[in-house]
Amino acid sequence: MANSIRFREIDSLRGLAVLLMVMVHAAATWNPSNTSQTSSLTYIVAGLGGLAAPLFVTIFGWGMYKSKSPRNSILIKAGILLILQYVVNLCSPQLYDPFSPGILSLFAILLIAKPVIIKAIDSFNNILIFNGLIIAMFIINNLLFEFQGSNNWDARITVNDVLHLINLALFTGTYPLFPWISFCVIGAFLGRFVTEGGKTLPRNNTIVSLIIIGISYCIITLFLAVENSKVWAHPSRGDYLNFFPANFGFMIAAITGVLILWLIVQELNLLLFEQVGKVSLTVYVVHFIPLTYLSNLENERDWTVMEASQAVVLFTTTWLLFAYFWNKVQWLTIEGLIRKLTRK
Repeated sequence: MANSIRFREIDSLRGLAVLLMVMVHAAATWNPSNTSQTSSLTYIVAGLGGLAAPLFVTIFGWGMYKSKSPRNSILIKAGILLILQYVVNLCSPQLYDPFSPGILSLFAILLIAKPVIIKAIDSFNNILIFNGLIIAMFIINNLLFEFQGSNNWDARITVNDVLHLINLALFTGTYPLFPWISFCVIGAFLGRFVTEGGKTLPRNNTIVSLIIIGISYCIITLFLAVENSKVWAHPSRGDYLNFFPANFGFMIAAITGVLILWLIVQELNLLLFEQVGKVSLTVYVVHFIPLTYLSNLENERDWTVMEASQAVVLFTTTWLLFAYFWNKVQWLTIEGLIRKLTRK
């Protein structure tokens, strides 16, 4: 963001997040009819794809806290994000209504609410409060679960009127403010604790304990699911981990996965996705265009699961090359446009 020091591992994490989102969108688009719900491909894609948006929102919160952009620039960026959400919707008529709220409109709302979020976070003075913060947010999410709508996709994207649009943006859409603000607040809170050595995620007993608790929860619920013949995790029909709407179990698993990925990238200095992270907004918006154009490819070619998997991997990794090119010509990127429009 403008007037902020860039952290290479944060760019890499942001790049990883957007590539995972590209992957899950491609996998959902090119999904042969003979793909089993219990296939290894399904579990791999669901596991990694399920972490894409939580990681994206968490890193957005981290960057939002570290940004020194003036209020006017922030509001301009929020407006651009709302316009881009509309562009994404128009580019993906098979997925969204023109005015469906999505992750970009969520980012816009979070930017508008930034003063309140930052003031609340600055009132905390100890990372130990991190535990209580997570617990409180997850309890609130559990209480609000009844207000998050059904697991029907059409119900989560169809806009009937202005009041319904607001309801989707706040509670019942694909990425509603509640509970997704939780990931933003956690990321912003962690933004306070950049160490002198440049570590963006504290590697201390608190973080390690949270990861252990989260992994333990996942193992226990997986065991219960197997024992009771339940669906452990599913985008819309999970008995323990459910994405649409995001339930208590998903929130725990997601933040655990985010912390694990963060530590891996940080400790291994894994900067493979750094270039993608610098143009993540451009990649996110543009990838919908070819994906929509090629949406029926698996039916036209009668792909097997293996062929579809290869197409997903190829499509996802191709954006590494595009990102390298776009970083050479920043004026062609959405990030470059935003910098130009928000420049003092």
